[in-house]
Amino acid sequence: MRRETARWTLRIYAGMTIFGIILHIVRNVTRQHDLNWLYITPMILIAVVAVTSLWRLKHSLSQAMFIFAWVVFVCLSILLIHEIVHKQDYRTFMLLFHAGVLTLGLVLGFKAALYYATASAVVFSIVGFLYLGFFNMILPIVLAYAVAIPARIVELMIAQSTEELMQINQNLEEVVAVRTGELAESNRQLQAKILERMQAEVVLQRRTYELESRNEELNAYAHTVAHDIKAPLATIIGFSELLEKHHKQYPEDKLSYYLGVLARNGRKITNIVDELLLFASVREVDKLEVESLNMTEVVNEALHRLSDLVANAQPEIIVPDTWPAAVGYGPWIEEVWTNYISNAIKYGGASPRVELGATSMGNSHIQFWVRDNGRGLTPEEQARLFTPFTRLNQISARGHGLGLSIVRRIVEKLDGQVGVESEVGEGSTFFFTLPCPQTASATSSTA
Repeated sequence: MRRETARWTLRIYAGMTIFGIILHIVRNVTRQHDLNWLYITPMILIAVVAVTSLWRLKHSLSQAMFIFAWVVFVCLSILLIHEIVHKQDYRTFMLLFHAGVLTLGLVLGFKAALYYATASAVVFSIVGFLYLGFFNMILPIVLAYAVAIPARIVELMIAQSTEELMQINQNLEEVVAVRTGELAESNRQLQAKILERMQAEVVLQRRTYELESRNEELNAYAHTVAHDIKAPLATIIGFSELLEKHHKQYPEDKLSYYLGVLARNGRKITNIVDELLLFASVREVDKLEVESLNMTEVVNEALHRLSDLVANAQPEIIVPDTWPAAVGYGPWIEEVWTNYISNAIKYGGASPRVELGATSMGNSHIQFWVRDNGRGLTPEEQARLFTPFTRLNQISARGHGLGLSIVRRIVEKLDGQVGVESEVGEGSTFFFTLPCPQTASATSSTA
């Protein structure tokens, strides 16, 4: 506001002085009078200072107006004295003094106007006392101080407005602070809800994936079990009906053979059911008490379970004399060895050779493995391993597709991993890992 007032004041002064110089030159030239350089020089100085102060307003309002006001004061004093001495009309310059007081007061405040009015009063007193008489200058002096009064009024109004604006600004800041706090709290609550929803969606997606995976396994289970149980059941039913009708006609050795067929197929169905129950139990167990394993006893139990298969296939089985210590659950690890060894015998060559062993993997896990001399597996076949209800060779190896899937679930429950290394024509090595005793102890203590 004050800067804009100063800008217009300086423009008016510059315009008036330039107009006065032009008017003086034209009037004296047309009348063929000499130019009054005592008049022209102060007017030019006022115009130059006005333009200079306009430029300085960008940097400092008070400095620009201070320089301009006092330069104008000196110039007006010279012009006033000149006019009074030469008996000219000096009222215009007196009005300019009063205009300067008012203008300076509006721009810089009451104190600046008071100083300017005092300086003007001194000039009026001296000039009046010397040339016009002291009492002739009383009125201009009174007017000079009177003109300063509006500056005080304006200053008070500006101060009051500034105080009101500061109070309004403070109130607005308080309202904004309160509103900002409310918005921040609302935003925090919204982010918390979004996070909860995202977590719920993640849980839902995981459960959906688990359900889809289980549905796929159950669908495969239905087809696989139906197919694998159907054949032995059909054999049992067929031989049972045959024996029921004609058992008196068959000799004892024939009856013994037929009863053996019934027993083998019954055991096959029992094995399928046992493995399905094991498969389900492994999935349902969350926590399991593990212990240090006597791997020699576990492997011997697995070989004992496969005695019929070993007797029929006559494989060469190589077992190490000692085993490294590992932690696990004996019945489950026995099932792992049973599946690995039976697959090695089934998928071995014409004269199966099965080698068992173990390799240390540092201080954390032990790798146990079964190596066969079969045809080996392609990368595509290896990618399909350890998947529920998958057979690699439907013709040469009979099975219900649960074995390697059970192995994977068992080993993962025991904090281990499963895998296979194989090349076509070089045989295959199936392995699983188990924690070392010290690793298991550290894990238990940490938990």
